[in-house]
Amino acid sequence: MIDKTHAITLQLVETALDNSKQLLQLLTKEATLLKTKKHADKLNALTERKNEIIALLTTFSKQVEQILASEKLSKEEGMDAYFTIAKKAGIDTSISHSNWQQLVKISKDCRTINEQNGACLHILNKHSLRVLDLLKGKDPAITTYGKNGHAKSSNSSTTTISV
Repeated sequence: MIDKTHAITLQLVETALDNSKQLLQLLTKEATLLKTKKHADKLNALTERKNEIIALLTTFSKQVEQILASEKLSKEEGMDAYFTIAKKAGIDTSISHSNWQQLVKISKDCRTINEQNGACLHILNKHSLRVLDLLKGKDPAITTYGKNGHAKSSNSSTTTISV
């Protein structure tokens, strides 16, 4: 069976590698936009394209699960076990295995940059909320603690600036 699935696997991994490279470029571009705070209007289009690629990679992940299942392998055993079986069957896995390793590395890079972008967005959001509180007249120094022990801003406000 592996002699039939390997050709499909080769194509799927190549496509996923290309998609992952595109995702890495988009995440890097997003990081630059977030750090420079310029061209924020471009973030929406970039996010849409990112979501399209993520959908393709999600489909790829499901296809990999099917390929593994065809060889009676679990997700936990993974593609390395698949390539080992293919090699034992006399199939040249040099290209597919190399592409898979690149895909894994790029995926880790994507995860790292995405986490950094998420942290940056969180900080920018907190900053925006503070500015909004100041404009509403809330004193950021006045906080109380809720039942869970976390600081809670006061609910009362006076208008500082009226638009």
